Amino acid sequence: MKITKKISLLLLVMITAFACDELDELTEFDITEDFSTTFNLDVPADAPSLTWTKSSTIDIASNTEIQNNLDLIQDVNLNTLTFEIDNYVGEAGIMVTEASLSFGDTIIMLADIDLKESDDNNTVTTIGDTAQLNAIANLLQSNSSITATATGAVSGAPVNFDVIINLDVTVTIDVL
Repeated sequence: MKITKKISLLLLVMITAFACDELDELTEFDITEDFSTTFNLDVPADAPSLTWTKSSTIDIASNTEIQNNLDLIQDVNLNTLTFEIDNYVGEAGIMVTEASLSFGDTIIMLADIDLKESDDNNTVTTIGDTAQLNAIANLLQSNSSITATATGAVSGAPVNFDVIINLDVTVTIDVL
């Protein structure tokens, strides 16, 4: 008889736990969106320095559904982080060197980039390791906006180009 009671109690606990998990999943929904920012970099021929720094704010609350549920965010996941060089104007063979992208305290170093080749090939480069992406996602979970800063140097001037940064983000909202 004791065994039957214990098995019954165990089954009741398991059913209750399963039902709670199912209920929790019913009260959650995901919002996946790409958030982008573009830096225009212009280094004239007579520039005193070939180094540059540009910053821009990315705000996931620019999505109305996220804005309406800011206090209900359960999780933020950064699926991918990419950048692309676009609208390059300058001589062939000019390189970006010593480049990095930073988001808060997370700094991602970039390999040297041949500007013309990258733009001509429409190269979209995925960057950041799991730890870096998680750190950026954690910042976005605690604050809906983040400042992206791009730094680097060019090997020659004059040049003008855009750096397009894209964050593919999934926000989990839990209404209960």
